[in-house]
Parts: sequence; structure tokens; C-alpha cells
Amino acid sequence: MAKADVLDRVKRDLAAGHTHLAAQRLRTLVASYPDDLELFRLLASVYRQTGNLTEAGRWGFLTDEVRPDELTAFHRVHADPWARVRLLRWTGDPDALSAPARSRLDALVAEAEQSGPPEIWVGSYRAPAKTRGAGIPCFYTVVAMVIVGALAAVGLLRILKWVLA
Repeated sequence: MAKADVLDRVKRDLAAGHTHLAAQRLRTLVASYPDDLELFRLLASVYRQTGNLTEAGRWGFLTDEVRPDELTAFHRVHADPWARVRLLRWTGDPDALSAPARSRLDALVAEAEQSGPPEIWVGSYRAPAKTRGAGIPCFYTVVAMVIVGALAAVGLLRILKWVLA
């Protein structure tokens, strides 16, 4: 689907009051066009309408329309400067930004570099190993199945006796 078509749908969603759906569509567009500041502005506007100051600050960070309370909320929720840099998802040319947005971005990058290297995830993405063996639950399952099978056999014998008698 073309970008213009999606933007038309976003406008219709907003007119109908479906802000969540509009935000989803815009986030998909941002993933496809990560250097389009107009999409960032629209997404910040949607989050501003819903009262989500943190996300409005995130998506409006590189725009001129961002408000100080939104920047404060974004900073408060994401205190790590490296996390804020990653969350901006900006892959465009910094020279394309306005002077205030470029200044904010430069300050954030300087803060991140000053804080040292970003944290490296050392955990596992796999589910934790089971702490107990699976033998006990399997044993109870086998016992229950034997009992059910025995009762079924007794019932079948009773039916056969009744039919043949």
C-alpha cells in the first residue's frame, strides 16, 4: 500500500476517533520511512491528543512542535540516554533537522557518550529451564489414564453382558 493511501486512512481513523489504529498505521510508516520528519510530527500529534506525553516527547523530539513537558516525560521514563537515542529511531541526516531539533539531538548524543558505553544485554532470550523434573506430573498422568482405561473396560464388559444376555 502506498504511503499516501496509508496517510489517508490515518486521517479517516483520526476523524472517527480511532487514535490507536492511527498510531499503529503511523508507526508502520515510520518503520518504512525512518527519516520522514512529517511522520514523526503526525505520530507525536496523535500521542499528544491521547495524552501520552512520553510517546509525544519521543516522536516529537526531532520536531519543532515538541513541548517541554513532553521532553521531560520522555526523559523521566527513559532515563538512560542510550535508550533515548535508540528509541528515536532516526536514521536520516542530522543536517535535515531544524536548529533546535539538531541542538537537542546533539545534546542527547553528547549525554549518551559521556555516560559511557551502552549496556550490553547478557541475558538469554530463551525461556528459563524448568526447576523440577517432569517425571512426577507424567507419573500422575499415567496413573489417571490407567484408572480411566480400567473403568472404560469395566463399562464395556457390562454393556456386552447386557447386550448378549
